[in-house]
Amino acid sequence: MSRRPSNAEIADALQLLGDLLQLQGAIRHRVLAYHRGAARIRGTGESVAELALRGRAVDLPDIGATLQAKIVELAETGTIAALDRARGETPEGLVQVARLDGIGPKRAVAAWQALGITGLDDLRAAVDAGRLSEVPGIGASTQESVARQLGEEREPGAPRVSLGIAMPQAQTVLEVLRGVPEVRRAELAGSLRRGRELVHDVDLVVATDAPAAVRDALAGASSIAAVLDGGEQRQAVLTQSGLRVEIAMTPPATFGNLLQHATGSAAHNIRLREMAVRRGWSISEHGITTDDGSVLTHDDERDVYAALGLAWIPPELREDRGELDVAEAGEVPELVTQEQILGDVHVHSDWSDGRADMATMVQAAIARGYRYLGFADHSVSLAMTRGLSPDRVRRQWEAIDELAERVPGIVILKCTEVDILADGGLDFDDELLAGFDVVVASLHSGLQSSGAEATARVLAAIDNPHVRAIGHPTGRMLGRRPGLELDIERIAERAAATGTALEINGQPRRLDLDSSMARVALEAGVELLVSSDAHTPEDLTFQEFAVRVARRAGATPDRVLNTRFGWWES
Repeated sequence: MSRRPSNAEIADALQLLGDLLQLQGAIRHRVLAYHRGAARIRGTGESVAELALRGRAVDLPDIGATLQAKIVELAETGTIAALDRARGETPEGLVQVARLDGIGPKRAVAAWQALGITGLDDLRAAVDAGRLSEVPGIGASTQESVARQLGEEREPGAPRVSLGIAMPQAQTVLEVLRGVPEVRRAELAGSLRRGRELVHDVDLVVATDAPAAVRDALAGASSIAAVLDGGEQRQAVLTQSGLRVEIAMTPPATFGNLLQHATGSAAHNIRLREMAVRRGWSISEHGITTDDGSVLTHDDERDVYAALGLAWIPPELREDRGELDVAEAGEVPELVTQEQILGDVHVHSDWSDGRADMATMVQAAIARGYRYLGFADHSVSLAMTRGLSPDRVRRQWEAIDELAERVPGIVILKCTEVDILADGGLDFDDELLAGFDVVVASLHSGLQSSGAEATARVLAAIDNPHVRAIGHPTGRMLGRRPGLELDIERIAERAAATGTALEINGQPRRLDLDSSMARVALEAGVELLVSSDAHTPEDLTFQEFAVRVARRAGATPDRVLNTRFGWWES
């Protein structure tokens, strides 16, 4: 293969191989190995093909010798023999069928065997003909769900990606830019800087007097898969994971003006222009033109706002929701920061579906400067995650006590992510729940139920006096399933009355609650819990994405539980 495959191409190949093996009934850990490897590669900044060819891909978490060999095979031959065989045995289109809620691998294969369905078009035809009932295991409710999903209008244009996926890639490109001697500053801009949960691409702003040097550095960077269109002051590139990055360049003297303009939002910038016009001024990415024709330029974004008589506004609040009026009055709130976070209580270990033991997770938490860490492994009903039985819970408590004695300097909390059952009850009885330091109650089943049914289940869980927080309340999985249509106003009202927190889950696939729901919760007086939902030591960084969502909702430090020590005792 003359061109090295990008990380996105490698990840796509391994993901597809795992998906096809799953359809063929391969053992679970083999399928997971491909899926985890694909996810790791997709989030890696440097060229994994180059690493594999040097025998260094195995240095990455989740990449073993078998996966490295397949990456080398793809890089050298342009294909993976195992993937070709799997494609020959199972229709590739069944992967999309299996991803629909209510279908899954077994029903997808059953649909193929019963009706010859090999992809979404075949499935749509079977639904239209009323033949889906002929597939074993597919009842009326599943047929309705499938019909609804197939009928949903897909958003046109480039797909959107989670900020948890886009942010690491943006940081990788920023590292390249900041390493160029001719670059004075390089910063994140656009919707990603504003903390939007989903973005189409990444915007970066660079202060430099030598745009050509920037373009040369990008062309030679291993983290860049392709250099796309560009101009004198702009350059677009594609990362190894397939994300488009737009880079705008300006002389240092106007860096602040461009950064403010490129951050947006469009509605915020329109309001800002209107404020300038009332003074007889105009504002653009090139500076502020005053009524006497002089142009004010700013190398610092804060000075742009100050020139208009405004306090600086955190990027996450720039959505034309009244923030300019607040800034004019000098009353912009100090939003919560990651530096103020003291710990995390929604973390998994290898007692359930985590991939590291508790001691390893604790050491990673200490390295992050945490004062406490809570293990919230799954409860017994979630069998696919090796959920803990009451007996295993008690044994884990003993292991936590023993670990706490060996590791001073951090408080290790006994927590649980307990399932909310179909009737709103919890997976553990009250006597056992009373023994935990923190109980996080989450929905993991019935995720196709109506909003009214799901709301009733969440309200019932909130009413349990042992529940301290509701985890990832809507149950959404970005790119896979939408969240439940919860009545967030009712839930927030009940949570505020009972002192129950609502979680912002930082897993890149979740980011749940989203910022709009979190804002409703804050307005009702609810406290937020920001969590990583970590399953590996590296995943602890996911909490940073939850903090960004909390900031976008307008959360101040006093409204986020994790900024306090000992809150679990209240």
